Amino acid sequence: MYKSALFFAFLITPFLAGAQEHAQEETTTLMRGDIVGGLHFNTRGWGIAASYGFQKNYKYKNTVGFTFSNIRHEKEQKIYPDIITNTKGYYYGKLNSLVSLRLTYGGKLVLFQSKRENGIEIAAKWEVGPSLGLLKPVYLKIDKLNITVDERYDPTLHNSGNINSRSSWFKGLGEARFMPGAFVKAGVDFNFSPVREVISGGEFGVIFDYFFTDSVQILYNNPDMNYFTGLYLQFNFGRRLY
Repeated sequence: MYKSALFFAFLITPFLAGAQEHAQEETTTLMRGDIVGGLHFNTRGWGIAASYGFQKNYKYKNTVGFTFSNIRHEKEQKIYPDIITNTKGYYYGKLNSLVSLRLTYGGKLVLFQSKRENGIEIAAKWEVGPSLGLLKPVYLKIDKLNITVDERYDPTLHNSGNINSRSSWFKGLGEARFMPGAFVKAGVDFNFSPVREVISGGEFGVIFDYFFTDSVQILYNNPDMNYFTGLYLQFNFGRRLY
């Protein structure tokens, strides 16, 4: 057993020395930060994201940025009144649309450093901050005699018989209500780029939004909520800075 341990140590010593040498070389050219943009998808919506990271040490950096996305009810179902005429689909029973601007502060810890070309860098990532929600009433195009008008959706008046399609998202924006809140996000980040200065990869994890209000009404005849949990996937692209 003792001889086997010595033999194993003899085998791995050159690799450990090489890895240490490589790490020392990289610390001499430590990046001062990075700029990253991305497409954000989660089980409750989609949007865009951007961040700036500033290096604290060889393996850890802090980040600031934002994520802007919509937040949907898990039971939303899209309906197309007339596929032949290509009318815009709408979400049956949806009373309000919720979007959120998340201002992010977080950190990123490298768990596995890419040591060679075509290697993968893996990091743990976390973010917290305010979640600034905007709750806007849904408007639909309603058929009335020989005309179609935009009306705020009312489930007691509107149904599949008189709903033509959805209105522009901006319709009713003046009636929107501000919903202050907070969020927390945790995930794993992957960078597949073979070039050290380039960021090309993605991340996945969980995200939790909480709004400081009694309730957020999105879907008719469903319980109101003020918190939303989901899984997310984000595709990132960017550049490291010296």
